[in-house]
Amino acid sequence: MSGAALRQYVDDEHWSPFFNSGNELAQSVVRPIQVPRAQLSAPSFANRSKWARATVDRLIALVPLKDNWDRRGSAAVRGDALSFAWTILAQVMPADGQTPVIVPLGNGGVQIEWSGPAVELEMEITRPFQISAFFYNRANGEELEVPVDTENLDSLAQLLRQHFRT
Repeated sequence: MSGAALRQYVDDEHWSPFFNSGNELAQSVVRPIQVPRAQLSAPSFANRSKWARATVDRLIALVPLKDNWDRRGSAAVRGDALSFAWTILAQVMPADGQTPVIVPLGNGGVQIEWSGPAVELEMEITRPFQISAFFYNRANGEELEVPVDTENLDSLAQLLRQHFRT
């Protein structure tokens, strides 16, 4: 088909509603659209727990920390690390769980801590899917690395249920 024949279709009023010029595309980029999100899992009980509101507030408080927030050259807290931390917490925390202490790390991640009379649990998230956790029992001196795999969070959830409930 020749250029003249194509122009005939473009200029034809019958085809104009279907023709999308560059100007129309540019306008569509600035127009907000809303797409309903499918629910991928059962609703979380996190919004009904005592720890959730304080935890979300703390995560939000860490968002504005920029590079050098501690005047020692630390990296800005990574938004994806904060979001991932919430995702993990929402999956492993019992409804009556102890509110964790959340502190920023110099590498842009966060450390999440629980402390009981005889035990401590620390989880470090440097970026999504990079998690390490350590459990320390002061009573017997036992220290162990907790296997934390996003496919299997059972050991972490079990420790939280067993030692860190209110």
